[in-house]
Amino acid sequence: MRTPERHLGGATLAAEVTMTASEQADESRRPLHDRICEDLLSGRLTADDRLSEHALSARYGVSRTPVREALVRLEQDGLIERNGTTARLRTRTPEEINDIYRARTWLEQAIAEDAAERRGELDLLRMEQLLEAEGRLDAAVVEPGDLMRANRAFHDALAVAAHNVALADLQARLTMQVARLPATTLSVPGRWQVAHEQHLAILEHVRAGNRTEAGLIARQHMSDARDIRLALSLRDG
Repeated sequence: MRTPERHLGGATLAAEVTMTASEQADESRRPLHDRICEDLLSGRLTADDRLSEHALSARYGVSRTPVREALVRLEQDGLIERNGTTARLRTRTPEEINDIYRARTWLEQAIAEDAAERRGELDLLRMEQLLEAEGRLDAAVVEPGDLMRANRAFHDALAVAAHNVALADLQARLTMQVARLPATTLSVPGRWQVAHEQHLAILEHVRAGNRTEAGLIARQHMSDARDIRLALSLRDG
């Protein structure tokens, strides 16, 4: 999976950047597991896509051996369920969703607390730029995927600002667990504006070095997302 810094460079979050030949070569050298994870997160791979060894081999231009190895890791990550040479995205029960969000709530609180203590000026600048871009997104107009990418970019930047590799690694794993759930909490009426205001508050406390306050807002932010997610899950059966 791409490191958090990779998400922070562009001024426009929703735009697709055309890769040069050199960048495409670099992309092909990335571990296949990371490339598949990124495609799952971005929505380029969905539940409608065939996740067979043959289809993935053709898609990524590799032999079946690295595909098989990547599928094993994805299964260990809890993202897919395998049946022979084919796989499908794993569905989650409301109980599993609640457990994931409980862990994510604790994690985001810890990240915000560490960011308040360890952030540098460049970290603050990155988050400011991302929140300026967030503020230009109208949830009633843009695609839900644009909201998801903007939200993920801020949380990635916050994890970078925490300068805690262990927390960043855990965040990346849990992000994968929630990113492939159906729908998005950010598309619920009113949620995007509230989430953006919470992001702004987190940044202000991180800038001021207010460890406890930053952590509490991050905790509330994820608790709100959990409640919405569970309601969506129960509604959709």
